[in-house]
Amino acid sequence: MNYFPKSIINQDCKIALAVYEVERLLYHIKPSSPGLDNIPTWIYHNCSYEIAHVVAHILNFFLFLRTVPLQWRQAVVTPVPKVAKPSTLSEYRPISVTPLLFRLAEKLVVSRWILAAIPARSIVDQFVFRPTGSTVCALTFLLHHVTATLERCSYVRCLMIDISKAFDRVDHPTLLTKINKLDLPPHAINWIISYLGGRSQILKRKGQLSASAEINTSIVQGSGIGPMLFVVMESDLSTMSSVNILLKYAEFISAI
Repeated sequence: MNYFPKSIINQDCKIALAVYEVERLLYHIKPSSPGLDNIPTWIYHNCSYEIAHVVAHILNFFLFLRTVPLQWRQAVVTPVPKVAKPSTLSEYRPISVTPLLFRLAEKLVVSRWILAAIPARSIVDQFVFRPTGSTVCALTFLLHHVTATLERCSYVRCLMIDISKAFDRVDHPTLLTKINKLDLPPHAINWIISYLGGRSQILKRKGQLSASAEINTSIVQGSGIGPMLFVVMESDLSTMSSVNILLKYAEFISAI
């Protein structure tokens, strides 16, 4: 059976997602809140083998078309408190929930193309949103360089910066300029452009949904591709002197 529209059958099939690849991701999908479609994770997990062909067809269709459907670009925002008793809007973290199928597509785009396209040297000082990153690695890196510097100097000066609303302030034109510099195939770049454009969100609070509002900046917190786009956005942030060392952990930066 042919799972591609006739208009794209003759295109480069190297970008096509294999059914077995999609089935494996469906089976190992983690329990998570569904988006506006309300399709729960157990359907994708329990029926991974039966629906793998259909899901692969859907993902390949939009990947070949280099577009993200509008339904996937609409997120449900749930405000999560940053403190025990929040009193202002700034004390809430907006977590955007998109459809599970879209999050699956995001992870495939990240694993197959974005991770491979980001030069290792540009994220060597980033300790989150990467396969080998962790808080333990970040603290070990910091402690190593502090102790090494103290062997040569009598003191070490550290500058710790926590960037406020870092994800919300990502400028799309600047981000796309950096995306275009990566060694990404055209279909992946166009897919990301479609992902960033025409997005909207709905606030969910105590079971009630607000009116839809458009978004023309920021990257989605809680998405599969958002963290990697943030890594690309700040990958060119570096020190001006080789004497100094930079440590990044998402929007937290430490300079020595």
